[in-house]
Amino acid sequence: MKKTNSIRLFLCLVLTIVLNATCFYISVLAENQTEQGSLRPVILFSSDIVYNGGPQVLATVNPVAEGPDLDSELIEITYKGIQANGEIYPLSTNPPSEVGTYQVFAVYRGDEAYAKIEDKKEIKITPIELKTSEFITEKPITKIYDGNIIVPEIALKGLGNRGVIAADIDKVAFDYASASFLFKDVKPTNSNLVVLKEVTISGDKGNNYLIVDEITETKPLVSINVSLVASILPKPVEVLLAGQNKVYDGTPNLNEYQLSVNKTDLIKGEELGVFGAADFYPYYGEINTRQKDVGKYYVWASGGFYLYGIDGTKTENYIINNQTIISKEKYSITPAAITVIPGYVSKIQGEADPALTYTVWQEDSGDGFNKGLYADDVMFGSLEREAGEAVGTYDVFLGSLDNPNYHLKLADGANKFEIIKKEDKVAVYGGNEYSDGGSGAAEKEEALPIPYMGIALLLLLLIAGAIFFGKNRLTKMD
Repeated sequence: MKKTNSIRLFLCLVLTIVLNATCFYISVLAENQTEQGSLRPVILFSSDIVYNGGPQVLATVNPVAEGPDLDSELIEITYKGIQANGEIYPLSTNPPSEVGTYQVFAVYRGDEAYAKIEDKKEIKITPIELKTSEFITEKPITKIYDGNIIVPEIALKGLGNRGVIAADIDKVAFDYASASFLFKDVKPTNSNLVVLKEVTISGDKGNNYLIVDEITETKPLVSINVSLVASILPKPVEVLLAGQNKVYDGTPNLNEYQLSVNKTDLIKGEELGVFGAADFYPYYGEINTRQKDVGKYYVWASGGFYLYGIDGTKTENYIINNQTIISKEKYSITPAAITVIPGYVSKIQGEADPALTYTVWQEDSGDGFNKGLYADDVMFGSLEREAGEAVGTYDVFLGSLDNPNYHLKLADGANKFEIIKKEDKVAVYGGNEYSDGGSGAAEKEEALPIPYMGIALLLLLLIAGAIFFGKNRLTKMD
């Protein structure tokens, strides 16, 4: 009996609680219905918009024109959807920032002035379209001529596009299946380009971008070809200079030489030659010093030489990298051979020796001889004669006569110096010229004085005597 009463009391208590709760809910609902106004807030949704790198609010709840303000705490905008990378964007009040398709829910819970309202819309955040004409690289695309159209990877360093926003530059990368030049030569008929095949976008922010082909106006889903302005630079080559030994000729000029290109600098199967123009003057010596004297020197040249192609090799694909060239070895300037011919010189016994004269003949490369030395060259030192002061003839020798640029050979030096007796001076030289040792001056023996006054007086005495004796003889005849 007691147990039955307890159950009844419990059921009554539960029923009382349910009735109170129901009454409270009904009263609140009635109160709310009486508190909400009749004005309807304005919900505005965005159209599909383009990715900009940041969160984007896709809906707003606004009051009616000239109506009271809305209570911001009663506004609720939420988002959910699928991003371009395939990830689900869970329901959230945070606006999305990545490219994708989103369901946008906008709610106003109502107040004394405005009624409750809610709406939803599907909105897309679309990728930024990158133009093929706006692809760039860190540096201009170039390579040194190598005989093919392959693009070195380093030439495409920093491949990017001007349409990528600054915040994403390090988070967007561009990949390609292959890269090649249109032409292999430095100066093709048309402008050169590098073609990137099957360009794709990768990176953490890569899904927010799309490449657009401006020519066909297509928007590829996977890849596209991109053309970039590019150029090929001439390949530097070393020019080699080979000289030869020469006989001293008074100049530093290298008269015979050979120019060539270092073959290791050429692309396999290609060949170049080198020629010296009219103003090409290779020389013996050092880079800033020309040497004409006998010795051993490198040979040099600076400018005035040019490349030419052989068997179809294009000259413009190469460039000379050493406008000043030097031989790999030294070459000799050897002395020129000359012949010294002493002149005949004499003196009176007891007098000092006059200078010994000579002429110089330069040996020609042909059958003859050329007189004199080269340019302004002079001989140093002097000839010497055979020792002795007795009357007679003496031989003449080279002595100290020298010039290191010449190899001297004496010719006809026998009996070229003579000592004459003093008493034979008049007989030998009277009225005649003689050499004073090379000066070329002529001297005559001094003439004896003639007594013109004595002869005149003698004639006068003879005439006076004749007159005197003549008169006396006439007187006697009378």
